[in-house]
Amino acid sequence: MTLVTTRAVLLRSFPYSETSRVLRFYTDALGCVGVMGKGVRADGARSGSALESFVEGTLTVYMKPTRELQTLCEFAPTRERRMLAGDVRRFGGAAVLAELVMKHAGEEANPGLFEVLSRSLDRLAEVSREAVVATLLGEGWRLVAALGYRPMVEHCVECGAAPGGELALFDLAAGGIRCARCTLGPTREARGGVGPRLGPGARAQLAALLEEGAEPPPLDRPRAHLRLLSDFVTHHISAGRPLPSFAVLAELLDG
Repeated sequence: MTLVTTRAVLLRSFPYSETSRVLRFYTDALGCVGVMGKGVRADGARSGSALESFVEGTLTVYMKPTRELQTLCEFAPTRERRMLAGDVRRFGGAAVLAELVMKHAGEEANPGLFEVLSRSLDRLAEVSREAVVATLLGEGWRLVAALGYRPMVEHCVECGAAPGGELALFDLAAGGIRCARCTLGPTREARGGVGPRLGPGARAQLAALLEEGAEPPPLDRPRAHLRLLSDFVTHHISAGRPLPSFAVLAELLDG
């Protein structure tokens, strides 16, 4: 058994008994790791009161490779992000990011992905309430890109041409847009993946959401943008199964 200390974000927790919880962390040294927090529900002074969803801190665990759940030694919070719990849209957006990481990241160290997740949760906690949805979409796409699935939205995935002012098909299987010329002929199903048609305005908004460090743009149809992100994640990351957190968040959007 080895004692390991690493930066960690708590993605989810479940009651296990009257005194213990099962904790799912994403860490910079261990990737996703399941941890048994014995006694944390009864001993808030030790660590239980600090173990709220999306809190970030320094995690120390007893590691045993043959064990599915590792044993919590200590967790010292450094970023509590209580603003996420104070707004249902912020919390719903953070749940989307957490579920996305849990579905794909695995148990291998990826410090770069950890940094993207950490910054994304910070931005979601700090932006104005009016900018929460656009911020979540931007951070969601950047997290998808960090996982290796950045879509092509500026040029056609088949011929490389820029669609200009035309409608373009977002081909989910191909991972980007097809211009009108490359969409003609065989059916869309024969070309590998059905998706929505996007005009120049929607494509410009999507490109802005993907741009690192950019302010989130005003969105004409936030629900449609969320559906596109959800469909893309379903196709490329979650093995054909929609993530439940997307459906929950969609119910909170106006249009």
